[in-house]
Amino acid sequence: MDLAENFTNSFQGIAVSPGIGIGRVMKLAGPGNVAPERVEIPDSGIDAEFERLHAAIAATAEQLVSLQNELRRKLNNLDADIFEAHLMLVKDRTFVGEIEKRIKSGKCNCEYALYEAIEHFQKVFATIKDEYLRERSLDLRDVGARLMENLTDVGEAMLGLDDSRVIVATTLTPTETARLDTSRVLGFVLENGSVTSHTAILARSLNLPAVVGIPGSDLADLCGADKLIIDGFSGRVIVNPDSRTEEAYRLKARAADEFHARMKADRELPPETVDGFMIPLAVNLDSACCDCSSLKNSGVAGIGLVRTEFMFLNPHHHPTEDEQFEIYKKLLIDAGDLPVVIRTMDIGGDKIAAGITTVNEENPFLGLRGIRLALRERRDLFRVQLRALLRAGVYGNLHVMIPMVSSISEVLETRAIIDDLCADLAAEGFEYLRKLPLGVMIETPGAAVIASSLSRVCDFFSIGTNDLVQYTRAIDRGNEHVSYLYHPAHPSILKMIKSAVDGAKEGGIPVAVCGQMAADPALAVLLIGLGVHELSMVESAVPLVRRAIRSVSMYDAVQVAEQALKCATAAEVEKIIADVMKEKFPELAEI
Repeated sequence: MDLAENFTNSFQGIAVSPGIGIGRVMKLAGPGNVAPERVEIPDSGIDAEFERLHAAIAATAEQLVSLQNELRRKLNNLDADIFEAHLMLVKDRTFVGEIEKRIKSGKCNCEYALYEAIEHFQKVFATIKDEYLRERSLDLRDVGARLMENLTDVGEAMLGLDDSRVIVATTLTPTETARLDTSRVLGFVLENGSVTSHTAILARSLNLPAVVGIPGSDLADLCGADKLIIDGFSGRVIVNPDSRTEEAYRLKARAADEFHARMKADRELPPETVDGFMIPLAVNLDSACCDCSSLKNSGVAGIGLVRTEFMFLNPHHHPTEDEQFEIYKKLLIDAGDLPVVIRTMDIGGDKIAAGITTVNEENPFLGLRGIRLALRERRDLFRVQLRALLRAGVYGNLHVMIPMVSSISEVLETRAIIDDLCADLAAEGFEYLRKLPLGVMIETPGAAVIASSLSRVCDFFSIGTNDLVQYTRAIDRGNEHVSYLYHPAHPSILKMIKSAVDGAKEGGIPVAVCGQMAADPALAVLLIGLGVHELSMVESAVPLVRRAIRSVSMYDAVQVAEQALKCATAAEVEKIIADVMKEKFPELAEI
């Protein structure tokens, strides 16, 4: 039962980091968008402004590396590498060039040119509907704030707390989150954010309960005297609870702490069902630039998804073959013998990358995306990426996956390009991976329906459940008017997954899931019951999913899946899963 179901003074948001936080409010101002003073700079002073800019860039890069190293020591996991994207931004030629251009053409000071450049790029990001890429605009604003601090010599703004508090804000940047004193911060409530944001990822790693998506109008009247309960499991935020409610949540918090302590003790144990079926757990990486050397001793089975979109967001410089080769080579060497699944560029449509495509589409979700863009409009970029991957493949256990597949011809055409590139590389005397495992992302209903045929022309499947839900249910998951239809456990989605699994079985190839469903412990049990061989997720989700798998038998999971496939509604499926979890994994139900 929801402890707050009858409590009137509460808000419902989106839970992005589990846990319970109880304490008084500390309100933070939103990110600084106030334009600095514009100072006229004579021609003779332009070079001096350039020097100031590059000194600030160098200082910012040094601070980011220091912050990364500090977080690695504190967290000892990949989540510290979210600042790799910040480092790429601060060194990006387009970003720096835009600031320099505004200094020179506008004859203005660095601070004002930086402000204008950030505003310019924010407008570009604002047009992107894809949630994952849109969230990266906060990274841009974060880098801009760091640069501004170094230009103005104000130093890092630290949050001073006289006692333990719950943070309430419009948004928190990753840097602000990393700077939080976790001994005093009890959690945070934000107006903006999502499960995939870097701020949410850090919150999970720092064990700070967090809820986002609370309307600003609800947060506006809160003050330092108000007490909040944050339920990072359900997304509920309760204002000024009565003593009975507070005590109930304190008991829930204690149970959650004990539960997480037991999970930490389990980290050396394999993800194996009680009747002996091993379910490999892999991790997803936001960028190919991440340092994954720590994974070799972490117990995970490999890297199930590496996104490469970031490399192509610079409209004036697309990464060369050699630049990509060095990035992929380092990643593969760091990973050792672990399999690494790199997804080719998944851009186009609403995932706008200026300079990549000139096509203006009325319905980008159904347009030139992923492999369609690669084969139909930017085969040149696709060939460069594949050449770099083939060369890097000799340094590790590389698997390559193509996105947005909807027909067999797309796979066959890609294989033909790979064969052609292999011949070129051999003639040029390069070392290259002679047999490249090629996989397909199952994220369209069309691909799921023809899975049996697709399985005969590729080496593995990885089901991208985020887009599969969107396309199967015909909804834009970023559209608040239809978001109520976004149910990963809907019978239509389960039947699509089952179709993909059955198709993989016919072709004798493995099938994984790399979407958000894999990170949900209850849904993970359902997925393995449907026949999924491997689950890939953000690293912070691994312990909970491992514990769920170790709590059930494969027989239990198959029974759940068979019952779920007979259901007519998502609610019926969710009840079946909840009942099984309550019986087999009661600790999860309690928290």
